[in-house]
Amino acid sequence: MKRFLLILLLLLMVLFPNKIWAVSKVEGKWQEVALERNNLLNDDKENIVAKYELAVAYANLGKIEQATEIFKSLDETKGKEVLKEIIPKYEMIVENNTDDIIDSNYLAFAYYIIENYKDSKQLFNRLVKLDPQNIWSYNYLAVVEHELKNYNQAERTLKKSLEIKESEYTHFLLGANYYKKGKIFKALYHIGKGGKGVSLFLN
Repeated sequence: MKRFLLILLLLLMVLFPNKIWAVSKVEGKWQEVALERNNLLNDDKENIVAKYELAVAYANLGKIEQATEIFKSLDETKGKEVLKEIIPKYEMIVENNTDDIIDSNYLAFAYYIIENYKDSKQLFNRLVKLDPQNIWSYNYLAVVEHELKNYNQAERTLKKSLEIKESEYTHFLLGANYYKKGKIFKALYHIGKGGKGVSLFLN
């Protein structure tokens, strides 16, 4: 029986490699970040940097509701100003180690929040190469491409994300992108499959 299960697992890995391992290669590190930042926030609920880094960890772990809630709260407070102050720190770390997935994410999301979409796109493009099975890197890259009105590129990015793993959020983003391109029927189809995305982004 054990041998059969092992053979079955190996067969699945050969036939559907992306579907089985569709997570960040540093998922364990993101879980550690989430735990550490939550502990920091237990001591100081107003720690904006801890909130921000927790949101980025949640985004990479697929906890999109929690991530979005924090990102929105940062946008409504002095979060942007604090991020502008801390960006040079992230830039220095990434400049010294361009393969640093964690800090590259911090920098990419920070650029996005302060609306520096060009540099954010450059970093997310690097991240999908560094962490190729993490669908959330593709999805946020597509969001940035959408902001830059690169709708064709955003479509390709989201389709790649769906090849790796099905996600209601990805379908919703693809539907919204099709809507911008005037492809209404395709937009309705994907938005219809994007249940969680619809409830999150339209609330």
